[in-house]
Order: sequence, then structure tokens, then C-alpha cells
Amino acid sequence: MRGLSVVRAVVVAAAAGGVVFGSAEVDVDADWSRASDTRAAQNASAALSTTLVCPGPDRPGTPGYEDAKQTVDLATGGAPASVLKPHGEGAVRAARLPSGAGAAPPTRTAPVQVARDRVSGAGGIHLDGSGSAATGLAALQSWDDEEQSVGGFAMAPCGVLTKDTWFPLGGNQSGRVGRVVISNPSSAPVTVDAEVLGRGGVDAGQGAKGLVVAPGDRAVVGVGDFGDELSNAFVHVVARGGAVAVSGVDAWMTGETRSGQAGSAPAAAGTDLVLPQVPVVAGTPTVRVAVPGALGTSVRVRAIDSAGLVVADEVTDVDAKSTVAVPLTDVPKGSYAVRVTSEQPVAAAVLAMANTSGTSDIGWATPVRSSGALIGSPLPKLPEGAGATLGLFSADRPATVDVVTDDGAPRRVHLEKDRPLRLDVSERDSVWVRVLAGSVRGSVVVSGQIEDRPVLEVSPLEPVAVEATVRESTAERD
Repeated sequence: MRGLSVVRAVVVAAAAGGVVFGSAEVDVDADWSRASDTRAAQNASAALSTTLVCPGPDRPGTPGYEDAKQTVDLATGGAPASVLKPHGEGAVRAARLPSGAGAAPPTRTAPVQVARDRVSGAGGIHLDGSGSAATGLAALQSWDDEEQSVGGFAMAPCGVLTKDTWFPLGGNQSGRVGRVVISNPSSAPVTVDAEVLGRGGVDAGQGAKGLVVAPGDRAVVGVGDFGDELSNAFVHVVARGGAVAVSGVDAWMTGETRSGQAGSAPAAAGTDLVLPQVPVVAGTPTVRVAVPGALGTSVRVRAIDSAGLVVADEVTDVDAKSTVAVPLTDVPKGSYAVRVTSEQPVAAAVLAMANTSGTSDIGWATPVRSSGALIGSPLPKLPEGAGATLGLFSADRPATVDVVTDDGAPRRVHLEKDRPLRLDVSERDSVWVRVLAGSVRGSVVVSGQIEDRPVLEVSPLEPVAVEATVRESTAERD
């Protein structure tokens, strides 16, 4: 019948800067002779969904840990009405990747307050927010282990899908083990390369090449037993044929002593990277830097204190396709923003340590994307003795934000340019930052002492989807 065709609209949840955080393809049978179908095609953005993926337990089912009994805590929440007004009905549905990995959290209807679930089994968790729950949705995974072979507190933000990302992982210490968790929530297989870059380039004996991750499945790639060439390793994950969710886990045992574990959040390489909150608790902070491209570059690393003073300023030349460690000497204990600038794109991160000897914990601080709209996340339930701080940083210009913890009243905060700000968010269920002027980056640090052991972890606050827009629309008429 003439006039019938298929309209395909790609609908996304978006924040300022045009970043795509979740997408859905919608097929609509349309009769162009009817004005109502023309309007329906123009309004296809009503079919909106946002995808987040949590890595799930990283040890069960992996080589050497087939029978591991690991449980993680999942906190899922939506931005409160004080920062993002609700609109209509919606729901958050969860599924396991793969489907046989174990039980999934139940469906929650919008508005989504902070919901907490315990998850076990060898699989990730795919969260799909629809309707009003497609905006303002965020989730955080955390776990606290005291096993014979691993110990420490770790967090991993449930992230969006990516085709190209970097994160730090592992080292050359004996007892250091890393895992790359790759999840594919889509309906098509995706081919993934997970390359490990070190001082001498890519190590062909590490990572994975041409790994096919089946639809609705998850793969875990073990890396570790690094030599000196990979003492400052970065993992580069590239997906072909689709996008995947990626997370890293870094675990460290010094003999029979638990030196800690950390989640390693993925980040893009760039020429101006900001780590908004780097805790210096013990030892000399060291910035791990990788140059992925074919040209070497000069890299400048600055640590900035709460007064806006640059307490460390180091410039280092780094060869192409290589990694280095840049120590920030004579930096006293405290919290700092770290800024890494270069002429060519680089990846960067800082490993924070609770102790330099004995029982310890570690945390990876990685670069955070800037947002001019909304950042936020649920927070983990912390045992007595541990606390959480929110760190905010506005590069090059001032910013004004509203900070909301849980569903309370907004707190107006003015950020001076290039001056980090920290706020205590202990004993809170969630934290949200609505940007009113300028742009900000944020992260959460968990630290303290639980009974006889320290805890330390850093997690980025990622931009949160705030509105629905049509990115692309195509139609064919017969």
C-alpha cells in the first residue's frame, strides 16, 4: 500500500555538551497520507530508554576462581525532584548478563528512590530506565572483601556503553591481579580488543585480541603477573560492531597480607585531564601516564590544594605508545585535584594507598568528564568507621551549583576556578550536583578505618541524563 513506510528514530537521553548517555532505536509503521502518522513520526522521541551496566562480581567463574563466593552491593537511584522534576510514568528494569548468572533486582517504578540489592553469581547487571526513569538514572556497585586471597573496599559506577576507553590496571608487584570486565547488553555480538600498554609498547602476551562477546553476555579477561615493562600499565579497550560496558578490578596481595583492591573506572584519553579528588594518605603520590598515539609528547602534571595553590608541578617527556610514572614529591597528606595537560592525547591516573606496609587498601583516581548540567550517584552504605567526601572542581572559570544529598533541600555552592572543594557526604544515600553556571567535575572518596583495617576508594561522578532529544531520524516513502 502506497504511503506506508518505516520511520527509524534514534532517541537519546542527553546532558549539556551533546554527550550520548543512552539510546534506543524505534521502528514506526507510518502512512504518510495521514497527518496523524506524520506527527507520530516527528514525536518518536517518546520511546526513550537509558542503559547502564554494572560489572557484577568479577571473580566467580573466572580461571582460578571458578567457585568463588563473591557478593556485591548495588545502589540504584534517580535524581530527586529538587534537581530534576519528574515527568510521567517510568520504570527501571534489571537483567543479568548472561541471563543464567543469577537473580536480578526487581523492577522499580519511577520516581526511583535509592534502592539497594545484593547480587551474586558470575554475571553483570543491565539496568534499563524507560519513560521518566530514563532521565536522572544512576547506579553504583560496591563490595568489601575479607577473603584469604583478596581484601579491601571497592566501588564501580554502573556505566554507559563505549567503543574506545582507557583505564589503569595492575603493576609489577608480586600478588597483583587485574581483571577486565566486558559486558554486552545488545542483541548483536561485539568484537573486543583489550590491549595492555607499557613502557615498551603493547604487550602481545597480555589482554585479549578479537574477543567475541555474545549478545546479552559478559566476558572477564584476567591480566597480571606483570614484569617491569608493565609496571605502569594501562588497558586500552576497543569494540567493533557495537559498544560495550567496561570496568576494571585491581587486587593486591603482599604474601598473605591484604594490600587492597580497587575498581578502575574507564576514561577517554585527552589533552586536558582533571582528577577532581586525589587522596594522599600514605607514600608519594604517583601519576601514571600513557601516550597512545604515534607521536610522543610533553606532559605537565599539577597537584592543586584546597586553597588553589599548586603544590606540585612536574613536566615530563613521554615517548609514543609508552607509559611512565610521574612522582609528586614533597606533597603532604591531604586531598588534591590533579590536572594533566599535554599537546598529544594521553591517559592518566593516580593510585592512592592507605598504607605503605602491612594491611592496606588502594583506590584508583581517574579523569572525570566535565558537565554543565547534572552529575550524581547513589552512595554505598558504609560501616562504622568509614566516611565519604564529595570533591568538586571547576577548571579555568568559576561555577555555581546546587548540591543535594538524598531528597533534601539544595545547597547553593560557588566554586572558584581551579580551586577544589570537598564536602562531607557520610551517612547519605545519594548525592546530586546540578550545575547552574559553568561546568564541573566531581568524584567521591571513601576512607577510614573499619575495625582493624583501613579502607580507601575513589569513584567518579559521571554526567546524568537530564532530557530527551532526537539525535537522528530517517524515513523512506514508497
